[in-house]
Amino acid sequence: MMKEKLAMKFIGTGLAHGKRKVLNDDLAKIMDTSDEWIREKSGIESRWFADDESNADIACEASIRAIEESGLSANDIDAVIVCTFTADKATPGIATELCGMLGLREDVLATDVNGACSGFIYGAIISNALLHSGSYRNILLVGSEKISSFMSMKDRSSDVLFGDGAGAAVCSLREDGFFSHLEGTLTNSEVLYCERFEQRISMQGQEVYRFAVNKIPEVTQELLDQNGVHKENVDYYIFHQANKRIIRSIASKLGIPLEKCFMNIEEYGNTSAASVAIAMADMKDKGILKPGMLAVSVGFGAGLTYGGMLFRA
Repeated sequence: MMKEKLAMKFIGTGLAHGKRKVLNDDLAKIMDTSDEWIREKSGIESRWFADDESNADIACEASIRAIEESGLSANDIDAVIVCTFTADKATPGIATELCGMLGLREDVLATDVNGACSGFIYGAIISNALLHSGSYRNILLVGSEKISSFMSMKDRSSDVLFGDGAGAAVCSLREDGFFSHLEGTLTNSEVLYCERFEQRISMQGQEVYRFAVNKIPEVTQELLDQNGVHKENVDYYIFHQANKRIIRSIASKLGIPLEKCFMNIEEYGNTSAASVAIAMADMKDKGILKPGMLAVSVGFGAGLTYGGMLFRA
């Protein structure tokens, strides 16, 4: 366990998503797929698309909710970190846009982090370091993606998987907080990547599956071991919502009950960097993730990258 008296805690969370709900049957009308095929391969039933909203719009909506839940005001935010690979512009980043949209102070640090599906975990690790530097008290951490703008809607192997959404958390040091992390990079970008100018996602699904079901149980166990925590003492496991089959395989390899693995991919699809943040906010909204509970979250994706965090709600 960490020896510092104060540790990072997510003191407020919020989520948002695109306004248009897209069912599997809707996709079957425009590409060679079916509701049965998508459910069987991924567990996804629907996803949300942001047709008229920008990435910054949904990030802002989630942020407002997180700040409200934290009990702080916009004036209390000292830094903004937005994790995304689908920014609205090459520059400035969404974090900069959010400062204006939320009416934050001028002396706020604002930056985007491109870590794809590991992004929110990476953002949390950066937030933790900034908080312990002593220069920042409250950090707004956001995972936000508008992936629909990067899809051709012709590739049934990948285009059926993704949705648009955002999750946000206000991070602060608290006496009842706890935060530990583990991360890594296996350079193999051709397995999963997005071309900048072609704006399309390229994914070798079987390779991603093998990476996830082999590496993520190993990372999760290592994170628990380095903190002296037994897997039975974790209240919930919040894995990146990539695919239900992947999550089931990870749970089986770890020997943990599937009931302890929160899943909402059936409604939101894969929202990349927003996935873990949306799950956390959704769990709190539904009264599942209660104060004091111990949770593990692991993200994995393009790079190939992975990141895990053990935290107390």
